[in-house]
Amino acid sequence: MLYISPPFGNYFSYKEATRIRGTFTANPRRGLIYHTLRSLRPVKGGWRNQIGFRNKGIKNISLKMNSICSVCGLNESEWETLVKYLPSLGSRIELNLSCPNVNEISIPDDILKEFIYKFPNLIVKVRYDISETLAAKIRLLGVNHLHCSNTIPTDKGGISGKPLRNLNVYAIQRLSQLHFSSLIAGGGIYSRENISEYRAAGATDFSISTAYITCPWNIPSIYREANSLWST
Repeated sequence: MLYISPPFGNYFSYKEATRIRGTFTANPRRGLIYHTLRSLRPVKGGWRNQIGFRNKGIKNISLKMNSICSVCGLNESEWETLVKYLPSLGSRIELNLSCPNVNEISIPDDILKEFIYKFPNLIVKVRYDISETLAAKIRLLGVNHLHCSNTIPTDKGGISGKPLRNLNVYAIQRLSQLHFSSLIAGGGIYSRENISEYRAAGATDFSISTAYITCPWNIPSIYREANSLWST
């Protein structure tokens, strides 16, 4: 399966690919346009940004049945608000625990269990450098779907693209040993060969993002390769 990750999942769609919209926080975080214009810059082999979850807030957006809603709580109170506010019927949720542009993100075990109970197909998005211990804990708590990963943190923002892919392939190899039901690989997918590389590392599904501004002409072939196992 192919996913379109935020922020591009908010704006783009592709046949049979699943959009991930967000990432939405419990409360509004203003400055999306300003921080995008200020920080989005090309770097060698990818992009850098320092947007940091700028959004309208979960209560100001409409949930859509044909997409996944990515959410993040910046503290325990926000996580509690999110798990109580989001409707269980028809909602498909991803917990983003990986943004490099905000302070350390964590979620209490009891609240994570609430999300798992309420949303059986919950996806958790993590950083490429997540430890095996933490990943195993997430798996033991009942998370079946893992998404790896977000950008590389730097002082000037998170870096995506080829530099991330070089790190992420190894991360996928490590995480595949924990036998998640699905392991979504995202980061620097710009060609069908990148899909093959992630699949060989152990990924079952894939997500794209900056391909929409780096090489949109490759998206049809990326889509075909991501879904090639479905027809074999």
